[in-house]
Order: sequence, then structure tokens, then C-alpha cells
Amino acid sequence: MAKNKKATKKFEKKKLKQTIEKRRKVQKFKKSVERRQIKKRLSRNEAKNEKEDINLSKNMKTDQKLVDSEDDLISEEIIKLKGMNDLTLSDSNEESLEEDDDVVENFWISDDEEKTEGSDVINKEDDDDDQYNKQSKSHKQKSSVRKDALELKKQIEELEYKDPEFYNYLMKNDQELIEFDVSDSESTSEKGDSDSDDDDIVIEEKSSSENENVNEKEEKAALNEFELDDDNISNENIQDLTSEMIDKWVSTIIESKSLRSTHKLVLAFRAAAHINQDEAVESFAYKISSPSVFNNLVVVCLKHVPDVFDHHLNVKDFDAKNPKSICTRRKWKSLQTLVKSFLNSVLYILKQLTENDTLYFIIKEAEKLVPYYSCFPKLTGQYLKVLLQHWGAAEDKVRVVAFINIRKLVLVAPAPFVDLCLKGIYTTFVRCCKETSAFTLPSINLMRNCTIEIYGLNFKSSYQSAFGYIRQLAIHLRNSMNMKSEETFSAVYNWQYIHCIELWSEVLATYCDEQRVATTGQSPLQELIYPLVQVCIGVLRLNASAQYFPLQFHCMRALIRLIQKTGTFIPLAPYLFEILHSAEVCRNAKPSTLKPLDFTIHLKAPKNYLRTSVYQEGICEELTEILLEYYASFCLSIAFPELIIPAVFQIKRFIKNSKKFKINKQFQHLVQKFEENGKFIEQHRQNVDFGPGDTEKVKSFLRDVNMDTTPLGAYAKKLRNLKEQRRKLMESVSY
Repeated sequence: MAKNKKATKKFEKKKLKQTIEKRRKVQKFKKSVERRQIKKRLSRNEAKNEKEDINLSKNMKTDQKLVDSEDDLISEEIIKLKGMNDLTLSDSNEESLEEDDDVVENFWISDDEEKTEGSDVINKEDDDDDQYNKQSKSHKQKSSVRKDALELKKQIEELEYKDPEFYNYLMKNDQELIEFDVSDSESTSEKGDSDSDDDDIVIEEKSSSENENVNEKEEKAALNEFELDDDNISNENIQDLTSEMIDKWVSTIIESKSLRSTHKLVLAFRAAAHINQDEAVESFAYKISSPSVFNNLVVVCLKHVPDVFDHHLNVKDFDAKNPKSICTRRKWKSLQTLVKSFLNSVLYILKQLTENDTLYFIIKEAEKLVPYYSCFPKLTGQYLKVLLQHWGAAEDKVRVVAFINIRKLVLVAPAPFVDLCLKGIYTTFVRCCKETSAFTLPSINLMRNCTIEIYGLNFKSSYQSAFGYIRQLAIHLRNSMNMKSEETFSAVYNWQYIHCIELWSEVLATYCDEQRVATTGQSPLQELIYPLVQVCIGVLRLNASAQYFPLQFHCMRALIRLIQKTGTFIPLAPYLFEILHSAEVCRNAKPSTLKPLDFTIHLKAPKNYLRTSVYQEGICEELTEILLEYYASFCLSIAFPELIIPAVFQIKRFIKNSKKFKINKQFQHLVQKFEENGKFIEQHRQNVDFGPGDTEKVKSFLRDVNMDTTPLGAYAKKLRNLKEQRRKLMESVSY
């Protein structure tokens, strides 16, 4: 005979006696329930079969026969229940004795399975009444006994909240029916609470889950068992929530982390979340008639309920990043329903609210619940959807806290959920940047920065997502070049397309930065630089008309950002020289009193601006700034003197043919800075001892020198500061 396992010996030594006692208690309870149901069934049969023409003696004989037959059925049911319990005990001894508490939980799981099987049988019997009339009398009695036992047990669990008076009556007159052990798994882990208190807690948790998930047939059968009216129960037992009740619950939660008070808070919070549904008020345990009580309840629940969950599940800071560890905690099965109910209520109230201050508070406090949302995949997706909705439409402070929750979801949720977050945040950004103005641009910039942050959390998923969306941009551009219709053209030359280009240029510039690559290694996103550059150049070539110069400036700035951060050489000078020698810049413009065009919020110049001096000066100012930024990106390059030769030649030729003093002065000053920076590089280049073929030393040339110390870099920094001051001044005047 094989030796017993170590876990088996441990179980026999510590838990076997307790487990056997539990089985006996359950069997005793079942036997008492069955006997009571037999008596009730007899009384009903007497009422139904009573006829005036039948003698009293015959009725007594038939009743006696029913009693005898049902006593035989009781004995058969008890034998079967004993066999099932013994089987459950033996299976748990052989298979899951490594953890003692798992054995207790497996026992209760087996009882639940019996419940579900019994409820399925009941439903089938209700649907086929004619068939059961033809079956034998013993089969009817057997099914009815099991039905009544299961339904009575369920009703006892729900009775305390639906009819407290009747429950108290049973406590006084039939205490044996009420007091039975249901939550030993919970009571063994509680040090400060008594066994009876823990039993009531688990009964409440089961009743809340059943109120949400039970079907209509089971509810009707349970209510008919006690011959109660559902409408009367709900109307009589709905309590009006007061601040004193909330304070009492909070005090017990703070003192002992009481699950009983927490459960009452969760029920009240559920009623508060559905407060606008008049037709559903009767289905809740509490009603809220005061706004102050509502506000107090919301604040208390969001501040204290997550702490109770953390306490009983022993969740630490390092556990919050691993939801699987929470789901494996010993108390998780008993608290799972309560946690899910609270999460559903928070989710529902977030869907209904529109007031920004309340939304800010709830979303901020809900950050503590993110690990628990991650334990329920369906709720996680719904929570992400609500967060994205507020992130795209609410005020900036609500956007920030919503993004913090989304970022935490990305870090906590399993790997496939990262792709869903990336897709959701990108599509929300694209949808919200459809219209751009001076008022919406700050929010769009905030959303773009948030999106950049999300795409830096998981480079593997970010690469796949970015590759797909950049490919979409390329497909739209290809269709516009091939089909040349107004519809395909408008699919490219719009704010959504340009904001996407700017977004991906900032993503690649942030995570493919030369300094970052030198410390952390090459990023997987590095390979996306080339396709994005090709898309930008294609957009520049699509339509070179003067009316779309503002759009071209946006694309050029995106490319310059890539040059400055990643060190990638992009031949952007030819497209700048095309604008410099365009007819809109070279021809004599007509004077105008129009307000200067803001190129940051325009992609297409209005027709009344074309061929005007205002638009011409604005183009030259933007062109000067972009030329300066482009060549300032190479101000420390050893090849800078040769790089500026085409630019100096083109600008001088423009100045020679132009008669516009203001514009010529800007370009003359720019050429002067180019030449000064060229001389600066030539002075340092005289001391080098390597040739152009030594690429490593060429790259390290003047690497330790700050770009702002060069003549061109200092001039570019000065112009940036002046532009920023002017922008702030314009914003202050507009507001």
C-alpha cells in the first residue's frame, strides 16, 4: 500500500475533524429542511384534494400513505447526499490537499453545483407539466423535495434583507433553521470577528450576487415558497439612507475593516449609482432623497471601500502590478462578488455623470481600483471605454486623471490588453482633433503628449500599432496620388491627417533620440522613421499651390523635429527653396489691412489672403524660421560649411531680385548667421587628425559642445524665446 502524501497527513492532522463536523452540520440541516418541506407539501395536498363528498377517514389514510412514501424518499435523499459529500471529501483529499483552505472551498463549490443542477431540473419541470402528469407519483415527490430544499435555503439567505420582521420571528421561534454554518472558509481567516458575524457576511455577499444574476423563474419560485408578494416586500423594506447610518458604517470600517458594514455601503452605493432610474428604485435596499447624503456616500465609498478590499486580500503596492496575485488570494472567492458589484457601480456612475468636478474626484479615487478591474476582463474593457470617453471630451483636469488610470491599466492588465489601449487612445485622439482652432489646440496638444507617453510603455506592441497606422496614412496618400479626386485629396489634406503625422514624428523623436539610444540601446521604433519620412515628403509633393503653404510648413516642422532628435539626415532644403522662389513670394503683392494669418491653426489660406502683402510677409517669416531651425540642426556637424552653400546661394539670389526691404533684411541676417557658424566649424575643423572615412570620429566631432554656444544655435534660441513671448501675449489679449 502506497504511503500517504505529506499534504494528506497534514490535512488529516489539522483539518479532517473540522471538515467532518461541517459535513454533519450540513447533513443535519438538509434533513431538517426536507422534513419541513414534507409537512408543507402535505398541507398543500390536503387543501387541493379536499372534497366534500370524500369521507374524513379516507383522507387520513391517503395522507398516511403519503407520509410513509415521503419518509422513504427522505432516507434515499440522505443516503445520496452522504455519498456526494463523501465523494467530494475523498476527491479533495487526493487532489487538492496542498492548501488546506482549498478543501473547504471545494466543498462549497460542490454544493453550488448541486444547486445549479437542481434549478435546471426545476426549470425543465415547469416547462413540461403535461409530461409530469403521466409520470409516477414517487418521481414527482422526489423532484419536489429537492426543489423545496434548494429554494428554501436560497430564501433563508435573502430573507434578512427582504423581510427583517419575519427573519427575526424565525430567529426567536426556529433558531435551528436560521443558524447554520455557511462560511467556515471565511471565519477561519478572521481573527477579530466571531463565527456568526462572518456567516452573516458571506450570506449577504451571496444574496447580492443572486439578486443580480438569478433568472426570473428562480425569483418567482423563491417568493412563492414563503407566499410573499414581491411588490409589498420591496415597498416595505426600502430604507431611507441617512448620514447617521453612513457614519456608523464608516466608524466600524475604520476600526475593524468590517466586511458587514462594507457590504451595506456597497449596496447603498449601488442604489446611489442608479438613482436616476425611477423604475429600478424598488429593486434596491436603500433609497437616497438628499443630495448631501448622496455626496457623502460617494466620498465615503471611494475612500474606504478599496482600503477594506486591500486589507482583507492583503494587497500591497507590488501586488497592484500583478492582478493574478490578487485572484489567487485565499479570500478572493468570498469577496469576488462584492468587489465586482462595487466596480459595476463605479462604472455605471461614471457613465451617467457629466459634472467635471465630480468626475475628477471619482476618477482620481478610482485609480486604487484599477488592479481589481484587471481581474475582470469584461469590466476592464468597459472601464477603458468610459475613461477614453472622458479623456476625449472633458476638461483638462479630468483628462489628466483619466489618462493616469489608462496608463495604470496598460501597466497592470495582461499583455493583449495593451493593444486595445493603444488602439483606443489613438482613435480617440484622431476623432477629437478633427477641428482645430486657437481654443482646441491646447487640449489637442495635451492629448498628443498623453498618447506619446502611452506608446513608450511597451515597445513591442507600440511598434505593431504604429506600423499599422503609418501604413494607413501611406495608403490614403497613395490613393490620393493615383485617383486624383476631391474625395481622396480631402482624405490627406485635413487636420486629422496632419495631426497624425505630427504625433508619429514626436513619438519617434522621443523614443529614438540619440541620447536615449546611447544609454538604452536602439529602439524597435527606429525602423519606422523611413516610412514616416516618405509619407511626409509625399504630402509635400501632392499639391504645391500657395494656398496650402501652411500645411507644408506643418509637415516640414515634423521632419525637422525628427532631424534634431534622431540625427537622421532628411534632404528638406529643396522643398524650402521651392517656396522661396514661388510666385506668391516673388511677385509684387497688393497691400491689405487683413489681420496676420496664424499658421499654427490653418492648413489652407483663405482666398482673400492670396497675393496680399500680409500673406506674403507671413510666408517669408515662417520660411525664415524653418530655414533657421533646419540648418541649426546641423550647426555642430563637421560638414556644415559645405551644407550651407546651396542655401546661401539661393537666398542671395532671391535678395538680389527682390525689392522688398523688410523681407530682404530678414534673409540677409539669416545668411550672416550661416556664414558665421561656417567659420566657427572651419576653425575647429583645422585641428582634426582624421579623414572623412573615419565615421566614428566624424560623428563625435564637437559632441561635447552645446548647440546654443554656436552662432547659429544662439540665434535660433533667441528667436524661439521671442516667438514664445509673442504667443503668450496674443493669448492674453484674446482671452
